Amino acid sequence: MTITATPTSLSIRTRQLDVALLVRNDIVRSGLRFALQSLPAVRAVRDYRSAADVAATPVHAAPDVLILSLFDGIASLTAGALAASGTKTLVLIEDARAADNVLSQGLVADGFLLQKDLSARALDSALRALAAGELPMPTVLAQQLLARAGSRRPQHISVPMALTPRERETLTLLTEGLSNKQIARRLKISDHGAKRLVAGVLLKLGCTNRTAAVVTAIRHGLVEYS
Repeated sequence: MTITATPTSLSIRTRQLDVALLVRNDIVRSGLRFALQSLPAVRAVRDYRSAADVAATPVHAAPDVLILSLFDGIASLTAGALAASGTKTLVLIEDARAADNVLSQGLVADGFLLQKDLSARALDSALRALAAGELPMPTVLAQQLLARAGSRRPQHISVPMALTPRERETLTLLTEGLSNKQIARRLKISDHGAKRLVAGVLLKLGCTNRTAAVVTAIRHGLVEYS
C-alpha cells in the first residue's frame, strides 16, 4: 500500500499536533509516518505497540491525536481510556461495515479514515476537522453507514427537546459527514450560524460530540434515508 506524501497547501490554523500511531501493519504504519511528517501541522509522530501501551500513557504525555487500525485486543480502547487525556482518535477502516463494528462495540472514534484513500492531503484534512471540533468522515462512508442503517428497523427514542426542522436538516447533513463550513454553504447561512445549529443539535440529543450525534441519528431513526 502506498500513501502519497505530496506537498499540500492546506494547513491547520492552530498549534502543532503530537500524533501517535497504533497500526499493526508495518507498511501502512511507515507510510502514515512519512505522510504525517510532511505536514506542517504535525510536530511529532510516535508509535504505540499495543492498546495497553496507550492506556498506560500518563495524561500529561498523551498525544493530541491517535490514529489506529482494528485488530485483536483493540476493543480495550474504550472511550473512557482516552477521555481524561483529551486525545482524539482517528480509526483506519476498509468500509462501512468496519465503521459500524467500531461504533457498535463502543470503541472510541472521533473520526474515520478509509485506508484505500490515505494521502497527506486526506490526513491534513482530517486533522483540521478534528482541530475544529468536527467529524472527519468520508462522504462515501457516511452514505454507506446510512444505507446499512436504513435496512434495519430503527430504535426510536424520545429526544429531550424536540429538534426544529432546521436542526433536523443540520443533523442530516452531519450524518453525511459535512463540516460546519459545508453545512453553512448548504443551508446558505453564516459559519457562526452553522456552529450554533450544530451545538443546539448536540445539546438536545445529549451528545458530547458529532460522532455520538451521528451514531444516535443512525441508530434511532432520527434522519430519513433516501
